[in-house]
Amino acid sequence: MVVHADKVSHRVSRYLTGACIEDVNHEIYGGLYSQMVFGEAFQEPPPAVPPRGFRAYGGRWQVKDGLLWAEAGDGPKLVADEPVHWTGEVGVEIFLPDSRSGNAGLIVNVSDPGVGADKFTGYEIALESGGRLVVGRHRQDWEPIRVLPCDVQPNQWVSLAVRRSNNSIQVLVGGKSVFTYEDRVHALSAGRVGIRTWQREARFRNLYVQTDGEMRKLSFEPAEMDNPNTGVSGMWRAVRRGSATGEWSLETKTPFSGRQSQSITFIGGEGEIGLENQSLNRWGMNFVKGKRYEGHVWARADQPGRVFQALESATGGKVYAEASVDVKGGQWQRLDFKLTPSASDEAGRFSIKLKQPSSVCLGYAFLQPGDWGRFKGLPDRKDISEALVAQGLTVLRYGGSMVNHAEYRWKKMIGPPDHRPPYHGTWYPYSSNGWGIFDFLNFCEAAGFLGIPAVNMDESPSDMVDFMEYVNGTATSEWGRRRAADGHPGPYGLKYVELGNEEAVNEDYWKRFKPIAEAVWAKDPGVILVVGDFAYDKPIVDPYNFTGAPSIKSLAAHKQILDLAQQHGREVWFDVHIGTEQPPAPNGLPGVRSFIEQLGRLSPGARYKVAVFEFNAGNHALKRALANACAINQLQRLGDRVAIACSANCLQPYQQNDNDWNQGLLFLSQVWPQPPYYVTQMVSRNYLPLCVQTEAISPGNALDATATLSEDGKSLTLQVVNTGKAALPTRIELSGFVPRKGLAHATVLTGDWEAINTPEQPDHVKPSQTDWHPEFSNGATTRVFPPYSFTVLHFR
Repeated sequence: MVVHADKVSHRVSRYLTGACIEDVNHEIYGGLYSQMVFGEAFQEPPPAVPPRGFRAYGGRWQVKDGLLWAEAGDGPKLVADEPVHWTGEVGVEIFLPDSRSGNAGLIVNVSDPGVGADKFTGYEIALESGGRLVVGRHRQDWEPIRVLPCDVQPNQWVSLAVRRSNNSIQVLVGGKSVFTYEDRVHALSAGRVGIRTWQREARFRNLYVQTDGEMRKLSFEPAEMDNPNTGVSGMWRAVRRGSATGEWSLETKTPFSGRQSQSITFIGGEGEIGLENQSLNRWGMNFVKGKRYEGHVWARADQPGRVFQALESATGGKVYAEASVDVKGGQWQRLDFKLTPSASDEAGRFSIKLKQPSSVCLGYAFLQPGDWGRFKGLPDRKDISEALVAQGLTVLRYGGSMVNHAEYRWKKMIGPPDHRPPYHGTWYPYSSNGWGIFDFLNFCEAAGFLGIPAVNMDESPSDMVDFMEYVNGTATSEWGRRRAADGHPGPYGLKYVELGNEEAVNEDYWKRFKPIAEAVWAKDPGVILVVGDFAYDKPIVDPYNFTGAPSIKSLAAHKQILDLAQQHGREVWFDVHIGTEQPPAPNGLPGVRSFIEQLGRLSPGARYKVAVFEFNAGNHALKRALANACAINQLQRLGDRVAIACSANCLQPYQQNDNDWNQGLLFLSQVWPQPPYYVTQMVSRNYLPLCVQTEAISPGNALDATATLSEDGKSLTLQVVNTGKAALPTRIELSGFVPRKGLAHATVLTGDWEAINTPEQPDHVKPSQTDWHPEFSNGATTRVFPPYSFTVLHFR
């Protein structure tokens, strides 16, 4: 390895150590947002009441004439109560009523199920009406095994069966064997059976289990209908204690916000009637003994009454704190309360209750830690915020697929969170605007990050002019006054705004981009617009493994954008995403390099840069960390046209992968980093601004190396990724740089290829830091780079 410290090639951006927040309902709720209630506006429909003998984990299930009707959803599951042994056969008949996308089928060997697309362990065997069989494994994530064609026609009953023996799975469609798989790596133990749908409607009949030569039919029979939760919003559950009787219903005539509010009525008897919430997908709320919590509810009552709020154990058997507030008859009122629990509980619940005959309608509920648990007085969790700062993030992007939904609009994100309208989101149909673009900017400002939000591409030019005035206008302007009233007197000084996400940058995009760009540049000449690029005109089968490059012909709209920017004397950026599943990633970097070169030929003289707002993967193991390190190394070497690099996803709730991702850098609710988190930290802490020429030769090209230099030439950083499974003794020659006192600081991240950090072992993979005393001879020394490792050497 030769480092030419006297040959500077270009400057390196300080913003190649960033992260992306893409799913507000599962990175923000249950994560960064201090709001502990999930479903605070009571917008979800009542929870599913499953057929007898089954448990539902999301979705809507109805029994009609012995048939089970399942609505479309993001991976709802219906699991039979009856345990099933490892060997045997499970079968069902499936009816797909149309040819739309999505699938439906069996899940077997099911254990640890919960609400969420991937919240279970088990095998999935599903049918698509397009004529495909999908087989995969879930270990609280999604691990595809095989997709293959089979005879599946819409509007026809098709039999699907799975035979299991030892570690083997045999799949039969229409009575014919179509696929056999032996799981030699992650074979799953015995579990239950069930059915699952993914983003499509389906019907099921004749579910059976055959073990030890005995066949048992699992009939679909309607459940008893005296369940009070049939009148309760989906993320809440009914509370009934003592002899008290009551009613629960959803009010749709005059709701507080959205389409409905929640009514509860205490009719008679002794005890309590109410509701309880257990946070994101009901995973439980964490209460700390002796620490104050605060919140409020919006309520309306025809007659005066008293409403109680409490922090309790998951079953309600223990009450840690309770307060009461009087509600007057008449209009909606905000009822504030404070609660200090007498004991700690990592999986408690928040309850709203009545204790005497009365009726109340609830429109909104809010609960958060006091100042002790929040970051700089903001509605952000202190522990997560401090962990992000410790990660060394320099830039945070707030965007991704969530911005593509038609109802994602910035004007719905201002004012008190209580009054912001809920909307049908990309990842969740009952999304909240409780934490939005401006809460993001407030957080970035407090944390010291460069914040870059993305907006929906269908925002109107006039609304985007208002947006720029809101973020950057004076407090005397119309929208500047609105910003000041919302709690931010001075301008944000926003420099970068992304228009859309993973758009097909074609003629349609150009027609929307041009009027927005001209309006924004006229309003605020200093802002740089980022094109939400990545989905080119040419088909991309798997965007996470995009290795090609767009042709000049497919870049016609890019030329129009560059010409427009040049005409107005502005700079424009393009967002490109790459895959970092594992080395030799990054997948897509050749395309990025070609893309940069072709943009330069399209409109000579135009000012432009490329931002990589997403490193994407399907895992958070050490192999992904090494891929991220390779990506940063190679982007640093690529040149000064690369402005920003962010890894997706910033945060991930543990075992709550509703969006089918498994690539988080920082895990929740307990807060602990994954291996890729440390790569960002290591690069950020050792940043130097000048890239110098570096050459590395190794068996199989296992070593990837980049070196950077300080402005004064007195500090040198060498970043080395060993993507191989063998340790590599390496001769390192420093040309034009003499280390002081033969001392360097070494930070090393290494471990097993698939290694991750868990709640039980949160520090299983983390960097080690040591002082290294190399012996130099003629400007060269030797160091052994461990297998599967990322090493940062800092010389003075």
